[in-house]
Amino acid sequence: GFSRLPLPWEVLAGAAMLMLSEGLWVEAMGVLISVIFYLRPGELVRLRVRSLVPPLLAAGAGHRHWTLIMHEQENENSKASKTGVYDESLILDLDKYQFLAPALARLVADRPPSAPLIDLPPGRLSHVLASIGSRLGMKPSPLLYELRHSGPSIDFADQSRDLMGIKRRGRWRSDSSLRRYEKGAQITKQLRALPASVHVVRAAAALPGVLVGRLCPLTLSVRSA
Repeated sequence: GFSRLPLPWEVLAGAAMLMLSEGLWVEAMGVLISVIFYLRPGELVRLRVRSLVPPLLAAGAGHRHWTLIMHEQENENSKASKTGVYDESLILDLDKYQFLAPALARLVADRPPSAPLIDLPPGRLSHVLASIGSRLGMKPSPLLYELRHSGPSIDFADQSRDLMGIKRRGRWRSDSSLRRYEKGAQITKQLRALPASVHVVRAAAALPGVLVGRLCPLTLSVRSA
């Protein structure tokens, strides 16, 4: 079972910022997409460029956000979700995450529809995340699966979603799966315990501008690789 504590948004933003400062843009996008859409590691790997559907502003308010189509039946690399469902839609709906929209447009621009959305060698994202986490002073080093569980904790802690909204987005069958997300104080505790906490708070504020190239990546005072 899952026993690790969720990671605060500031810590994840700090990890993404460190990746961006080292030219690891695709890796940073893999982390952010996993957190914001509550993805399992295997789901991220199976996503294709066509899985990400851009807004259609002319069609009205119901089509103004980016949407991720999970477990596409037409995708030869896909399979049904753990709950046996195909073609689940996850919307980039919260205002706080709209900074990701221009980066999503860049991620899919001029790429074949069947190409992997996050095109990295097997094990690459896991290795980079663990390495970056260690340099930020995280003990133990973070695992990819923690990204899926951190997103709901972040959203519940700042009241962006209630537990039923989290259950739908995370595609969990049982309410018992949601109990871990009610412990919002654990996120603050995690942040306070991190040696680089001041730096990662700054990184979280700057991340939207850096992700789209409007700002230069921050230099974080962390351990060398």
